[in-house]
Amino acid sequence: MSVDTIREWVFQDWRVNAGRPEQQVLLALFRLAQRAASRWGRARLVAVVPYWIVSSLLGIELPVGAAVGPRLRLYHMSGIVLSPHCTVGSDCQLRHGVTVGNTVDRAGRELGVATIGDGVELGAGCAVIGGIHVGDHARIGALATVTKSVPPWGVVVGNPGQLIRVEAPASQGTGLLP
Repeated sequence: MSVDTIREWVFQDWRVNAGRPEQQVLLALFRLAQRAASRWGRARLVAVVPYWIVSSLLGIELPVGAAVGPRLRLYHMSGIVLSPHCTVGSDCQLRHGVTVGNTVDRAGRELGVATIGDGVELGAGCAVIGGIHVGDHARIGALATVTKSVPPWGVVVGNPGQLIRVEAPASQGTGLLP
């Protein structure tokens, strides 16, 4: 991988977090740790140190094993927790207190982990948990607890999470549920 390609990888979230230097540095460290882990394995110090700094000092868990798409946007960096096995698509927005997690049985075996599509907005304090999928361009409201899959363009609010409408793209009508 060339120096330019590595630079692009490390700084892929830089532009969408313009004006937020803390988020830019955090995400650059995360991408650097991901690159190191993919090249040398997770046990390498170069991959562990940025994760430890971010999780211990900032209270954000962005494990290098999580598949996170480009142009991730973070707001108010605190309390964000991603499962090491989750997938977050490109152009997603996460606010403070967001959890994208798994479910486990009583023996501690993972039963499923959430996947997040492209262009999804996750509101402050929401939890998306279990072997579910949140479709592209969906919006999850603040403090919602989502345990069922969400269709593309869906809007979910409440605890438990309820689908209140599907917002079709502007060219396809209102998208309101009956």
